[in-house]
Amino acid sequence: MAGHIKQDKKTGKWLFIVEAGKDAKGNRKRQVRKGFKNKTEAKNALAIAIADHQKKELATEDKAETMTVGNYLDYWLKTYAETNTAHNTFKAYERIIRVHLKPDLGHLQLNELKVRDIQHYYSTKVKSENSEENSENAEKLSKQSVLHHHRVLCKALNDALDWEFVKKNVARKAKPPKPDKAPFTTYSKGELELLLECAKGSEIYYPIFLGAAYTGARLGELRALTWGDIDFNKRKMYITKSAYDKKGEGVKIKNATKNGQHRAIAMGKRLIEFLKRHKENYEKKKALLGPTFNPNDLVFFNTKGNYLDVRDLARAYKKAVKEANLQDSRFHDLRHSHATILLQNNVHPKVVSERLGHTKVSITLDLYSHVNPLLQDGAAQAFDDAF
Repeated sequence: MAGHIKQDKKTGKWLFIVEAGKDAKGNRKRQVRKGFKNKTEAKNALAIAIADHQKKELATEDKAETMTVGNYLDYWLKTYAETNTAHNTFKAYERIIRVHLKPDLGHLQLNELKVRDIQHYYSTKVKSENSEENSENAEKLSKQSVLHHHRVLCKALNDALDWEFVKKNVARKAKPPKPDKAPFTTYSKGELELLLECAKGSEIYYPIFLGAAYTGARLGELRALTWGDIDFNKRKMYITKSAYDKKGEGVKIKNATKNGQHRAIAMGKRLIEFLKRHKENYEKKKALLGPTFNPNDLVFFNTKGNYLDVRDLARAYKKAVKEANLQDSRFHDLRHSHATILLQNNVHPKVVSERLGHTKVSITLDLYSHVNPLLQDGAAQAFDDAF
């Protein structure tokens, strides 16, 4: 705890400043009080202020001594996750904590949590999928799901370390299971073309399928996209917001992407030409339906200009996949296919990462590690060709 006093040159009076560390979001906390008549008065007030802060710190330490893992995870959801993650991400975190982490680890004291406790948790969750000895009521979880649990717990405990609830993040030393294969389906360029061809019969959903395949943008980002986000002259699609469904309230718009960063995605000729025709179609429908047509200026819209329904979209996507006779996949796998095709065609991982909106290029490399062997083969061939 640090503090100092100084004289205000404009007024001649004294003030004190107490540096009180950082808040939950990492912003610096400081207390400033002004208006003291002399140096001694400011110095005495500073001493009292520092003593008050130290009492609060001791109270926080006492709370940490008795806090359970479950109590802390609830605190973390409210303090960090609810305000710093996308709506669907928060719901996923909340479910993982409520259904899995708290029932298994929640009773343990936070500052007594051991690596072996976490390791046993991972082992138990994976065994529930493979072992006949487990209860029939045990929920079957894939290795990928348990790996996601690890990431949530590791992030939560990392924040606990930053906030001085614990002295170390024990989850860092725990070893989560490694998925046997990529947790998603990717299509080749030819398969993607076949899928899009089979989807052409859907005037409503074909546009967003094409948009996802050619940009790698997330569903929520595409649902929220408006014509003001499309710059035909600069050949850019600007991703600045995301749409999500809130129970009982319909579609909500969050003026931020999943990682909180805006980005510009360069568009190719085919997508630009399609979007120009699609905009003409939009203007015709808007003129035809008049006031009954939704005024939100959406790029991807239903028959009344409203936001696309996620469930109807999923059904339309499954129908196209079936007609194309392709391996089963989800709409989100269009994003994965986009990234994989770019990496296989030697686009720099940093560029791919920026298109996808990943905060770090390491996320991209880890997620698409299945592409690495192909890249290694390509690198060897390129070196041979250079001689």
